[in-house]
Amino acid sequence: MLGAEGRLESRLEKLESLMRDPQSGLNLETLLDSMNALAHDLNYPALRKNKNIEAFLSRYEKAASQLRELQVKLEDFDKVKLIGKGAYGEVRLVRHKASRKVYAMKQLNKFEMIKRSDSAFFWEERHIMAYSNSPWVVQLFCAFQDDRHLYMVMEFMPGGDLVTLTMNYDIPEKWAIFYTAEVVLALDAIHSMGFIHRDVKPDNILLDQHGHLKLADFGTCMKMDSTGMVHCDTAVGTPDYISPEVLQSQGGHGHYGRECDWWSVGIVIYELLVGDTPFYTESLIGTYGKIMNHKNSLVFPEDKEMSQSARDLICAFLTDREVRLGRTGVDEIKCHPFFKNDPVDL
Repeated sequence: MLGAEGRLESRLEKLESLMRDPQSGLNLETLLDSMNALAHDLNYPALRKNKNIEAFLSRYEKAASQLRELQVKLEDFDKVKLIGKGAYGEVRLVRHKASRKVYAMKQLNKFEMIKRSDSAFFWEERHIMAYSNSPWVVQLFCAFQDDRHLYMVMEFMPGGDLVTLTMNYDIPEKWAIFYTAEVVLALDAIHSMGFIHRDVKPDNILLDQHGHLKLADFGTCMKMDSTGMVHCDTAVGTPDYISPEVLQSQGGHGHYGRECDWWSVGIVIYELLVGDTPFYTESLIGTYGKIMNHKNSLVFPEDKEMSQSARDLICAFLTDREVRLGRTGVDEIKCHPFFKNDPVDL
């Protein structure tokens, strides 16, 4: 049995391990942020009348000020240009003043995120980019905050997004196979971390300098429970790409799994090959109606060339979740004939 000294040493080693673990709630960065926030939030004249608060600030206020000076802040970057705008903020191309390296900086409005807390998933987004080691996921370099905003500094993807690619080129099917395969691998990486993306669309599929893609924008991601499901009472996602089961979540009946992402992949493949999404109408109600009636409303235009395997894959994705391809795992998707290499093209 361990003596008192041995037990104390064991506890100290565990504490040090927690402080070094970047995913621990007690890691050094979190503790420093907490100290900084506490000193900042207590520094008001009415609160300082309390002798205990005044004593605390007298002791730690200077240290907290030094900490703020040493931490990464907005002034460390030069803004180059605006490259994206969303419901909670914007994304800018920035250059780090000291290193001269270029990044994409996402700026999120705290007030808007608190106001829409049912659909804002900042911590999930930060966790995925910070801790994923997948080459198919946009990486986070650092995150910080000020009084009004949260900031995430991410790798910049100079190839733009899949939307830009489709605007500049007529996508041949072999390109669609290539990009679909990479999207499948990217989503498998997200699912393996225990998350569902819920907003897969060409805007969130970015290209690097070599033409390979990375999945981005994880602000709608949700952590799966032990059964591989999520519970949500709001329909999260982009109308043209949203699955029937996510639509039905509106009003408190949301209970679905990772198969909702595979529905969105089916929409993306269709759009790459046809040029439009399959259920689009000029009205939102019309689009949602077509999605819910997908068995009758999914049609393939006769003037667009498409292989039978492509049609089969799209149909296998754009179907009821109980029979949708991918419901039992990613391997059944990888085995689909759509991804089979054609020796003629090698």
